[in-house]
Amino acid sequence: MTNLIAAQLRENLLAVFDDPSYRPPTLPAVALELMSLSADDDADVAEVVALLERDEMLTASLLRLVSSPLYAGRQPILSLHAAVVRLGVRGVRNAVFEAVISKSVFSSHEYGETVSRVARHSTLTAYITRIICRRAGLDPDLAFLCGLLHDVGFAALLLAVDHVEGKHAPPLVQLWKDIDELHEQATFLLTQRWQLPNEVVEVVGHHHHLHTGAFATTAAAVRLGDHLTQHFDATVLGPLNEGGPMLGDCVGSFEMESALNELRLSEGDLKFILAEAERTIPEIVLL
Repeated sequence: MTNLIAAQLRENLLAVFDDPSYRPPTLPAVALELMSLSADDDADVAEVVALLERDEMLTASLLRLVSSPLYAGRQPILSLHAAVVRLGVRGVRNAVFEAVISKSVFSSHEYGETVSRVARHSTLTAYITRIICRRAGLDPDLAFLCGLLHDVGFAALLLAVDHVEGKHAPPLVQLWKDIDELHEQATFLLTQRWQLPNEVVEVVGHHHHLHTGAFATTAAAVRLGDHLTQHFDATVLGPLNEGGPMLGDCVGSFEMESALNELRLSEGDLKFILAEAERTIPEIVLL
């Protein structure tokens, strides 16, 4: 590879992310403010509704999402107020981030097909991780958010390639191995830049690593959810080479076993999780 872009990204990743002219994926101001509001257990419904009303496009995406069979209860959700009451502030936060991840962060550009695949993988990881946490007795809302965000580094790195090389960027097949190896670090840097809560940054920025302490079980749930997407043809696939699509964001068997041990889940629990996911995934795919 003549321009050594992969080596440059590896050596200068921090410099690329700190470059004021670099434009990484962004989050809408409403999403960031909603993240802060969701930390308050006593957040006022009217305050949340007023915040959401500031972004009409995001509000429309939110209402389409929560009106789907996946979210709908006996009564359809027809207003923002109803959405907040039904889902709670954290539930609305997660729905907003789901809309943002699919519509904004992983938007199409030169590497659109790969980015769309990562977006689908991230969404399914979030839903499967939530099922895992409910089975394991953990906070499903935090884990869902971490599942959504765990691979945003892919989008950030592909934009970094555009930033450094512009029209001279090499084919993705030449970059994929290095992009994949760097995506976890890039996720850490991007979520830091977004000023997300520390527990989110730590989990998504080290989701392939074994954790100890307060974040260990959430990180294990994300690793397990990440791995289980393979059952639904939702793994991260990069460009084609001679042997077919190049894999990315792989979670090995040892990582899976360590996650099950950390979560104290049995093979029976795993079968339950997969069965529950099989009931849920078709509805997610239609969103």
